[in-house]
Amino acid sequence: MNEQEQKKLADHLASMSYNKARGEIRRLDTAANLKYWRNSMHTNEYHTLYELPNIGLKVILVEEGRKEEQEPIKGIPVNKNNIVYVEARVEPLKK
Repeated sequence: MNEQEQKKLADHLASMSYNKARGEIRRLDTAANLKYWRNSMHTNEYHTLYELPNIGLKVILVEEGRKEEQEPIKGIPVNKNNIVYVEARVEPLKK
């Protein structure tokens, strides 16, 4: 798969919701291997990595943690971390 096709696939996956993108990855390659799920690579950035051995690609789904303050409960401040799916990255699988 060349770079243009990889970019097109990344854009296609990014336009979907997180769960639909995961399903699409499994449909692309039935031997898809989940390497890690919501691994924190950078501050407030979570990665889910799939390896697609039959296609020779790895797909990284990127989510972002966004803190949201809520009303205090009994005087204790409450912070909620909302995780939002922001992009997909498609790279060749190194052998």
